[in-house]
Amino acid sequence: MSTQLGKELKKLRIDLGVTLMGLSEMVNLSPAFLSAIETGRKRVPENFLDTLASKIPAVAMQRQKFEALINQARSEVRLPLDEARFEDAELATALARRFSTLSDEQKKMLRNIIGE
Repeated sequence: MSTQLGKELKKLRIDLGVTLMGLSEMVNLSPAFLSAIETGRKRVPENFLDTLASKIPAVAMQRQKFEALINQARSEVRLPLDEARFEDAELATALARRFSTLSDEQKKMLRNIIGE
């Protein structure tokens, strides 16, 4: 499952003729972390666009487009539920719907439960 940002990063890699490993070395991130950004499993780091634009002229020339894609990616979290039990998928969906209304104390309790 890829995000719009992920699709553009993959296209960029193909256009540059570099692998995920090659791009990860260019931006000083692990391939696993970069892959997680592409699929929406990890949040895009704050300096990511600056790093990309400084290393890749094509990104610098399309900075506004990449900035919009990064902002979109930061506003979403993707959670693959295709193999989850129905009840677990319902729980994840309910949490997503109600997340913005949880108090700091409730969020703290959730962090304690999941060990974050």
